[in-house]
Amino acid sequence: MSVKQIARIAIMAAMMAVVFTMFSQVLYLEAITLTIAVLALTFERREVFYGALVFTLVNMLLQGVSIWTFAYCLIYPVYALLFGSLKPLLRRHRWAAVALVGLCSFATGQLLDLPFILFSPKVTLIYIVLGLKTSVIQGLVSALEALFLLDPLLDRLEKMER
Repeated sequence: MSVKQIARIAIMAAMMAVVFTMFSQVLYLEAITLTIAVLALTFERREVFYGALVFTLVNMLLQGVSIWTFAYCLIYPVYALLFGSLKPLLRRHRWAAVALVGLCSFATGQLLDLPFILFSPKVTLIYIVLGLKTSVIQGLVSALEALFLLDPLLDRLEKMER
């Protein structure tokens, strides 16, 4: 891996950390999925994967090691691979990118409730059902973010890339 790639990975991880921290205080407003999507649609899949991995590890160091920060280490790098793998399709069909951002944002809320299964399957089911409303709203808000911000963000990153 070249120095340029390592620097790009570090910049991506820093961008993700800023976006995650900035919007984590606002209920329903989750922009990290959109950020990962925009980066994956602009840069190489491997770089975005490593950027997401570095971000989640730094996030774990800052917030402490817990079940939820560990879940982030699994979820966001997988999202980077997913968006990167579907890059040709998502570049051609923006509506698919918008829908996938919304779906992944919705899934994040649901996937973060799965660690409760360590305590009890019944508790997990309760958390998933109770969190459904929040996850649905979060998914819709993220889809709206993508609808209005995906193209401008892609244009800016592509200009910076050149």
